[in-house]
Amino acid sequence: MNKFALWVTTVLLAVSAQAPASHAGDSINLTGPDPDMRTRALRAIPPHGQPAQERPEPITPEGVGSAVDRRIRSLFDRAADPDTQRVTVASGEKAGVGYFADHFREIDRDESGSLDFAEVKTFFDARSPIARPASTGIQMIR
Repeated sequence: MNKFALWVTTVLLAVSAQAPASHAGDSINLTGPDPDMRTRALRAIPPHGQPAQERPEPITPEGVGSAVDRRIRSLFDRAADPDTQRVTVASGEKAGVGYFADHFREIDRDESGSLDFAEVKTFFDARSPIARPASTGIQMIR
């Protein structure tokens, strides 16, 4: 046995002698390789001619942006009054969308006392870390 192996063995024995008694769940049992591992790995590959499982779409700014837009829309629809399609402080709190109620004054740019989807979307778009493409339409500055 070389000096390094002897040193490692000595350190491990010293540490294990000082360690508190362990519980059965604290131990690790080292075993040989699983003989069925190759068989299980090969089962994961589809046979020739059969389609593989669909791969998830790659993450892109457009994909993330559309997912965020869908989430904003679902929260707005949950909080909006079905008749008016507008959100008030009370309807936001009742629907469990407290963020709308907490930031109501910031979102309600026209100070109408209720939010439409365009106001909510504009509020969140202004705070988005995802860069939005520049609009090709005419920009109105008041």
